[in-house]
Amino acid sequence: MMKAISSVALAVAVGLTSPGAASGANALLATPGTAAAFAGSARVVADSGATAAPSPRWALVLSGGIARGFAHGGIVQALEEEGVRPDLVVGCSMGGLVGALYAAGYSPDSMRSVFRRIPWDLIFSVPGGYQWRSVWPRPWFELVAGGGNGLRVPASLMDNTVINEVLIELFLNADAAAQGDFDRLPVPFRTIGTDVRTGRWFMLDRGSLARACRITSGLPLMFPPVAVGDALLVDGGMSSNLPIGPARAAGAERVLAVDVALPYPKLDESTSGITVFLQLWDILNKRGQSDTISTAAGDTLIWLRIPNVGTSDFTDAARIMEQGYEEGVAPVRSWARRSGLPRAAAPLAAPAPLMPPLAHEVEWIGRSTVHRGAIAQAVLGRLPRGPFHPMDLAPSFRRLARSGLFESAWPTLTDRGDSTVLSFEVRERPALSIGPAFTVSNDDGASVHLGATFRPLSGPLPSLAKIGWGLRPLGWSVHASLEPYALEHGNPGWFVRGDYHEMRTRVFESGEEVHTLRTNRLEVFGGGQLGLAARQVLELGAGYGDIARPEPGWQGLLLAFRTQSLGGAERTVEAEWAAGNGGYARVNAVLELDLRYRALVLTPGGRFGVVDGDAPPDALVGLGGPHSLSGLRHEEWLGRRAVAFSLEFAIEAERQARVYIAAQSGRVQEAVSGADLGVDAVGGFGLGAAVDLPIGPLQIEWGASTAGRQRLDLMLGTRF
Repeated sequence: MMKAISSVALAVAVGLTSPGAASGANALLATPGTAAAFAGSARVVADSGATAAPSPRWALVLSGGIARGFAHGGIVQALEEEGVRPDLVVGCSMGGLVGALYAAGYSPDSMRSVFRRIPWDLIFSVPGGYQWRSVWPRPWFELVAGGGNGLRVPASLMDNTVINEVLIELFLNADAAAQGDFDRLPVPFRTIGTDVRTGRWFMLDRGSLARACRITSGLPLMFPPVAVGDALLVDGGMSSNLPIGPARAAGAERVLAVDVALPYPKLDESTSGITVFLQLWDILNKRGQSDTISTAAGDTLIWLRIPNVGTSDFTDAARIMEQGYEEGVAPVRSWARRSGLPRAAAPLAAPAPLMPPLAHEVEWIGRSTVHRGAIAQAVLGRLPRGPFHPMDLAPSFRRLARSGLFESAWPTLTDRGDSTVLSFEVRERPALSIGPAFTVSNDDGASVHLGATFRPLSGPLPSLAKIGWGLRPLGWSVHASLEPYALEHGNPGWFVRGDYHEMRTRVFESGEEVHTLRTNRLEVFGGGQLGLAARQVLELGAGYGDIARPEPGWQGLLLAFRTQSLGGAERTVEAEWAAGNGGYARVNAVLELDLRYRALVLTPGGRFGVVDGDAPPDALVGLGGPHSLSGLRHEEWLGRRAVAFSLEFAIEAERQARVYIAAQSGRVQEAVSGADLGVDAVGGFGLGAAVDLPIGPLQIEWGASTAGRQRLDLMLGTRF
C-alpha cells in the first residue's frame, strides 16, 4: 500500500508549486542537452499605436500540473482573442502538451475537441487486461534475450503503446511541416525533460514533437523513461515545473508565466500525515531551483487557482480549459493592452503540408541493427503512391503502434524535394522473454504462471508466439498462441490458439467447500479479430475440442465468439458452442457504464449467463466474490443460469487507486454449487479498495450478503 501511496504522491507532487514563486532546477546551468538560443519569432503586424522600436522577444511559459494543466488552453484562447501571439512557447508536463498543441497551430476550439477525443482510460490502463479464453498476467520480472539480455523488472505501471499512438497522430502534420526544427512550427516551441542521472532539466528543441511531448509528460513510475543520447528523461516537472529558466536560455527577454499549481495547504499539529508527506515531497522536489519572475525584465505571473479542479480530472479537460479562460481572461486582457506588443498578422492555423511521393524504402533506425523492418513494413500496409498529406499515413501508423513489434516507433517525414523519406526511430522489444507472475488470495491460495514470448528476429509472419503454463491449487493449464503481431491493443488479424487444462470446480454448501468436480479439456482453434466502433473488439474462432472428464466426455467442432471493450467500462459478451451429441452452448455477458465526475465514479452494471445442454463444470455460470456478489466466496453460487445487477460508487486517485462501496443483487437457477442459497435473489454489500501495481492489482474487500455470509477478501496479482 505504501508503494501505491508513493505513486499517487509522486503524481500529485508534480502539480504542487508555490503560487508566489516559479520553480526550476539548475535552470541556468548549461547541460549537454541545452539547445542553442532561440533565434526566430512569430510573424506579427504593428498596432496603429505601436512604436517603431522592436519589442523584446517574449515567451509564454506554461507550468506542469497534471490534469489542472488543461486550464492553460483558456489562456491560449484569451491571448488569441487579444491577437497577441508569443515569440516562443515553453512548457513542461501538461503545460508542454498544451503548449505544443498551440505551437502546432491548434486553435482553442480544436484543443477542446482534442481533449474530448483522447482515450484517457486507455492511456492509464494497465497492460495485460485484454485476453481471450486464457489469461496471460503481466510478469513480475522477465529474463530477456535479443534486444538487451538479462533480467528486467517492470519499468512503469503503464506502457507506451496508447500514449505514443495518440501523440504521433496529434502532431503528424506539425512534425512534417517542422522537419525536425521546432522553430519552424507556427509558433516556435521548447519543452524540457528531467535527466534522471543528474536531476537537471534537458532542453528539447528539435526532432519529433510527439516524442518531446511524451518525454515532458512522462510521470516516473507511471510511464517508462525515454533515452535521448546519453540522457535518460522523465517528466520535465520534476526539475522545472514552471520553466522560466529554460525560456531565458532559449532567448526570451521577458515572459508571461502561467502557473496552475495547487496552493500550499494550511499546516498545524492536526494536519494529516499524508498532507505533511506531500508538502515535504514538494519541498524536496523543488530543492535548489532558481527560476524567478523578474519584474525588471517585464515578467508577469498569472496563477490560476481553478478551485475544485484536481490533478486527475482528465475526463473534464474541456471544462477545466473553460475555467482557465474564465479566470485568466481578465488578467491576460489587462496585460496584453498595457504591454504594447504588436498583434498577430493572421488567425492561428495548423499546417497540412502536401508532401512529395514517398521513397520506395522505409528506413528503420535503432541503437543497433533493426531486425523487424520487413515485418513492420507489412504491418504498415499499402502506403500512398503519389503526393500525400501526412494524415493519410495515420491508419498505417496506428496499426504499427498497436502491433507490439516495438516498445516505441517515432516516425519522421523528411522532404528531399522530389521525394519524402519515411523513417522510424525504434526501440525493439526483446526476441525472447520469459517471466513468472504470481497470484495470492486468501480464498483459493497461491498460484503461479510462467509465460514465454518469442518474437522471431526475421522471416515471414507470424511474428509473435506465446506459451504459458499455470499452476493453481485447483488445477493446471498450458496454453499457446500464434499471431501475425500482438492483437491485445485491438489490431485486426488472424490467430491460432490452443489450450489444455485440468480444472477442479469447487462445490459449496453453507459457505464450506464439500467436494470438487474435475474437468479435462483440450482446445485447438483458429480465427480472426476485428476492431469495431467505440473501441470494441470482436473475435471469432472455430476448431476442435475434446472434453475427457467428466465422463462420458465429448469431442467435436467448437465455435467461439467474444467481443470486449478496450479500457473504460467493461462491455464483454462471450459465447461458445460445442456441436453434436453431448455438446452444449454457453453465453456469458458483463455490461457496465462508467459515469465520471472529477474523481467520483458511478458504475451501474449487470451480469448474465446461461448454459444449455450437457455442459461440463468449467462451463457453468455463477456468482460470488468481489464485484460479483460480495460476502460469498469466488464463484460459490454456480449453475446453469445466473443474473446479477450492481451499483458501485468509487473515489479514484490518478486512476490507479480507488476506494469503493457496492450494492449487488443476483440469483442462480439450477444450481450445482451453493444450492442451499435457494432460487430467490440474494443481496450483497461490499466495501473495499484496489490499487494497480506493476505486478498486478492489490485488492481488499469486506463483504456481506443477505444469505448471512460475511467475508474479508484479499488478493494480490491477476487471477488466471
